[in-house]
This record gives sequence, structure tokens and C-alpha cells, in this order.
Amino acid sequence: MKNRIRFLAFIILLISLFQTVYFLVNMELFTDLNLLKLNFQNTIIITFFAQFIFILLLFFYLPISLKKSFSNTKNLLKDIGKGLYSIEINLDEKRKDEFYELSETIAETLQSIQIFDKLKKDKVMEHHQRINAILNLSDNGFIILDLNGNIIYINDPVLETFANIQEKTNLLNTNFPPEIENNIKKYAIKILQTQTKQDAHQFFLPNLKRHIVINGKIIRNLDGAATGAILALTNIQKKKQEKEVE
Repeated sequence: MKNRIRFLAFIILLISLFQTVYFLVNMELFTDLNLLKLNFQNTIIITFFAQFIFILLLFFYLPISLKKSFSNTKNLLKDIGKGLYSIEINLDEKRKDEFYELSETIAETLQSIQIFDKLKKDKVMEHHQRINAILNLSDNGFIILDLNGNIIYINDPVLETFANIQEKTNLLNTNFPPEIENNIKKYAIKILQTQTKQDAHQFFLPNLKRHIVINGKIIRNLDGAATGAILALTNIQKKKQEKEVE
């Protein structure tokens, strides 16, 4: 695009230079003023028309050509704006493009984003596995809920003790046995509705023949808004149950 603009500007300058030189030369050659005047008029009309055509190209054709050339890059930026970072840019096809340097920069940026995204996912997965391992190795039970009461995660001790509570179900909208309805569910409703930490609640569980303690905490995002809650159930581990039976 820069080369086209320079070329058109050079042509306009060349026409002006030709016009000036032509006038200076003809002023010396022509002795008849009327003929000289007519010659100058014709020259001015022709050169002005030529300059006008090139100026039109400079102000109208080039912007249209520029807009058309930028459309692919614009669509690419729109896709990136939607979070599509796995786009592959064929730089070999864009070497003659007016925005090759921009496309090259975008390709380098996308590559950096893809590397960062992979490292982020690896780190998130690593922390996720660590947290899962900690929760499953713990003797306590944990239930993670979103703000609507959907069960996002439960660890193994809860699954082993409360077969009725399953992941990806809604704790608030599901009917459970009385010990769950009157204790865990009731506690979950209270903590999600108030969105504040509640005092620990103790209740007796017949199948374990001992008291269970439930405690909870609200989960908040970076802005401090509540996004869910985590419930902790202590004294449900199998080892204690087996010892009590013995």
C-alpha cells in the first residue's frame, strides 16, 4: 500500500514538473502570443485532467483497496476477540498482503497466548488433582455447591456414607432421607440464602451410630460476590466406624 501511494504521488509530481518544464521551454520557442496562449491552455487542461484522475485514485481507490485488504485481518481479530486462540495463520499466503507485518505480529501473539494457555491449563489440572487427592485422602467429607445448590463436587467419604447424595444433582431440589433433609439440606439452604458463614451443626446419624458435625463456608469471587459454598462433614470416616464396631 505504501508503494502504491508513493507511486501515485510520484506520478502527480512528475506531471507538475513536466508542466513547468514545458511552459518554460515553450515560452522561449513560441513567438506568437495567441498560439502560445492556446498551447498553454491545452497543456493545462490535459495535465489538470491527468492529475485529477490520479488524485481520485489516491483519495478513493486506495482507501477502498485498503479496506478490502484489511477485511481478512479484521475478521481474524474478531475471532480472537471471541476467544478463538487456536487459529492458524498462514504467513506464506499473506506475504504480499498489505498487512503482512500486522499478521505476523498477530501470529506471534497467538503463539504466545497458546503457550500461556497450555501452561495455565496444565497448572490448573495439577492443582485440581492435588485438591482432589487431599479431599479424597481426608477422613472428613466435603460437598461443594454453587449458589443454586447444584453439587459441583463431593469426595469419597461422603459418597461412601451418603449413597443418596450424588454429584451433578441439586441438593436443594432433591428429596433425601430424613437425616439428610433435616440436617445437611437444611444447613445448605440456610448458608446459601444468607450467604454468610453459619455455626457448626451436630446431628446423629443412625447408620454410623454417632454424631456428625457439619460446617460450611461461602465461596466468593475476586469481587467478593458469593458464588457457592463448601460443606464439611466430620466424624464420618470408616476407620472410626470399624473401631467402634470392634
